[in-house]
Amino acid sequence: MYKSSIELRYLYKTYTSNFVNNNIEIKKDKIKLPKLKYVNAKIHRYFEGRVINATVSKTSSGKYFVSICVETKIEPLKKVSGNVGIDLGLCHFAILSNGEKIENPKYLKKSLDKLAKEQRKLSSKEKGSNNWNKQRIKVARLHERISNQRLDFIHKLSKRIISDNQVIILES
Repeated sequence: MYKSSIELRYLYKTYTSNFVNNNIEIKKDKIKLPKLKYVNAKIHRYFEGRVINATVSKTSSGKYFVSICVETKIEPLKKVSGNVGIDLGLCHFAILSNGEKIENPKYLKKSLDKLAKEQRKLSSKEKGSNNWNKQRIKVARLHERISNQRLDFIHKLSKRIISDNQVIILES
């Protein structure tokens, strides 16, 4: 049974806690959360500013994440004088007006092939069994990996284009 896009948002289980009386604190490799006290964490980005709240979320693959909302000053990017037009294509991901062609990421096809194979395995398992649940988690992890690959590619590309150009024009 496939879920619609409306039902997919319920796959993420979240809990949000507001910052009151120093109940959220970040140390070197630990995060203090209400009701949980100190929890081991891999902190990939430190920040300066006032903590507003923290949201703990669990993905369908069984991983936990903590998102911390912080009020801080943001330094604006340097002004640059470039401008670029972007044409989204089929053979290439994008073609820039300066002649640069951005290829589609090749690693994505390999991941999609692996996902199809794992989904075929999942469909042959008896729904609700332990083996079905293990396979469901494998499929969820692959979906998460593909999503992360796509987001990583898009974020790196957009950051590069934004930092090099002042004006960006897209086709409609």
